Amino acid sequence: MAHYLHVFGDDDGTTHFKNVEYSLTPGDYAPPAPPLEISARTPASGVVLIGFPAGWYGDYHPAPKKQWMIFLSGEFEIGVSDGDKRILKPGTVVLADEVGSKGHTTRVLGEQAAMIMAVEIP
Repeated sequence: MAHYLHVFGDDDGTTHFKNVEYSLTPGDYAPPAPPLEISARTPASGVVLIGFPAGWYGDYHPAPKKQWMIFLSGEFEIGVSDGDKRILKPGTVVLADEVGSKGHTTRVLGEQAAMIMAVEIP
């Protein structure tokens, strides 16, 4: 079982975190390589690498579009408008589905620059 963190806005625009589990099933992804555990295919419209300097802070802002965010390097503190905060490290996967909401805060922790890959969803 795999998981990702869903950031979403409710009907009032307040943002929340939700841990979501999903299944991977055996499948031929790259024949002739042996079968791998794979998820369902999701369409994407673009991919962006986003670099953050050490100590960067962004006050409340929504994601510009629905997107998968894959945390590649550095450590982040993300806060949602219901008051919850999470520390996100490399390897964390987030579905940012909060367009039109109050959004989230983002802080880069530590002395290291950080990077995220955003996979935009149509």
